[in-house]
Amino acid sequence: MLGLKLPSDPRWVNIAEKNLEEILSDHAFCEQKAASTAISLIVSFPEYTELVQEMIALVEEEMSHFKMVHDLILERGFTLGRDRKDAYVSKLLQFFPKGGSRTTQLVHRLLLAALIEARSCERFRLLSEHLEDKKLAKFYRKLMISEANHYSSFLGFARQYGERKEVDQKWEALLEFEAEIMKTLSVTESIHG
Repeated sequence: MLGLKLPSDPRWVNIAEKNLEEILSDHAFCEQKAASTAISLIVSFPEYTELVQEMIALVEEEMSHFKMVHDLILERGFTLGRDRKDAYVSKLLQFFPKGGSRTTQLVHRLLLAALIEARSCERFRLLSEHLEDKKLAKFYRKLMISEANHYSSFLGFARQYGERKEVDQKWEALLEFEAEIMKTLSVTESIHG
């Protein structure tokens, strides 16, 4: 369903489980960044009323997820760590050239957001299926469903606002690019890394 061309390295779950404090901190910041992305889309493209309405709901949901993750961090006696640069997202941002029409810029941002949500969904599925901590596994199962909905929403908007055939070609090319990125990742205690 997600269309990812390369699954995560199965060893990533073991790394995540041994480094839960770092994973939870990284996850918290991922939720915050997702909310920031939604706000940025509202600010940059206010004339797209349907998108704005959806992004308002997304901001609220992502910040509630941030709170849930932060509560888990505190419950486990951890402290929210510092935000780290997300190598995965940094590499993805290199795919699309800068510039182009407003519509092109919007479609590119929506496709990138869709892919980040798709990879998060896949990672949350792995955590939900393989973590020994059943409470945390259940938590990630619930969030996996949410991420799948976000992925579908972003991809749907890209197809709605762009020319469908061109959007689908860009999506396929982005998926291939992302697969190459993933060959060098899956070895760190971060949600995408």
